[in-house]
Amino acid sequence: MIFKSFFSKAFFSKAFFIFGELNFRTELITRLVLLIPILTIAVLINGCVGSDDNAIEAGLVLHVAQAHYQQNEVVGATELAVGGYAQNTLEHHTLRDQNGREVSLYRTYLVLDDIRLLPCVSLSQVPLPQLLLTQLPAYWFSRGFDFVFSNAMAHAGHGSEPVGGRALDKPNVIDLITQDGFILPLGDRAIAPGRYCEVQVSLTRLAGEGYGQPTFTAASADDPITLPEVPEIMGKMVAIRADYCALRDGAQQCLQRQQVNIDDSGLAEPQTQTLPLLSPLEINATLREAYITIGIEYDGWLADIDATLLQGDVNERQKLLANINASFRVFNQGLGDLPPNIAGD
Repeated sequence: MIFKSFFSKAFFSKAFFIFGELNFRTELITRLVLLIPILTIAVLINGCVGSDDNAIEAGLVLHVAQAHYQQNEVVGATELAVGGYAQNTLEHHTLRDQNGREVSLYRTYLVLDDIRLLPCVSLSQVPLPQLLLTQLPAYWFSRGFDFVFSNAMAHAGHGSEPVGGRALDKPNVIDLITQDGFILPLGDRAIAPGRYCEVQVSLTRLAGEGYGQPTFTAASADDPITLPEVPEIMGKMVAIRADYCALRDGAQQCLQRQQVNIDDSGLAEPQTQTLPLLSPLEINATLREAYITIGIEYDGWLADIDATLLQGDVNERQKLLANINASFRVFNQGLGDLPPNIAGD
């Protein structure tokens, strides 16, 4: 009986000790976890999270460029047929719509403007819920997983080089049917010293002259068409000349292609896109040059679209415009001058 009483007291004493130790460790871990946001806020507030000097200093420059690419390249079938374009001889890019239908792009022009870096936002300007839900996770993620933010990879493209000789004082017309992955310099912009976290880019209607603006050329009169129309881009944000196979025989050979010749006429203009940089860029008296390349990842443009409806359905075209606007990415960035081109090598 005495032994049993002793055993019971010893057992429960040990159990309470273990439970108390576990409870202490749990409480310690909880306090450390709760301490992380407080430490992060202290680090960010005491660090340089914004630019206190908005004055542009002579010699500080941002080099701006553009590159388009497919993350998952579509190698389409060559299917020559009447009604559309001479796919077997024309340079083109291939996309797939929501039904897996292959759509060939022969002319595709976009108008970009107002590309500029945005300074990091001071934490005093960020509401507490947004700070806890977005800013802090992003900060710790970037600190612990910098290896994730590698430069976007693009397939070496075919086709001609895009038109050069550009600047940022006017809109830039981008010809998508040129080499994928080609880094096209758009111009230099003087910049104030500071720490920058985002870049702004606008898909805009061309209201006057623009760099890379094509000259209107009518399509050839043959069938299939061997020279697609070079569309008039004035007053437009986007212009596309494309086609797809609309009719097949029993052996699934294409008998007729259907043209898709569209632009943004009648569509609502999308909002300016603000893109997070791969990591903050610091510009100062020592680090005087930086570059950024705006990427257009176009392989998903038709992912939720029925290509057979594009020509006649304004809602389907509005979705396409939204997809184009959402396809902008930071292709690469860094300090110094733009890296050399490797597209097509």
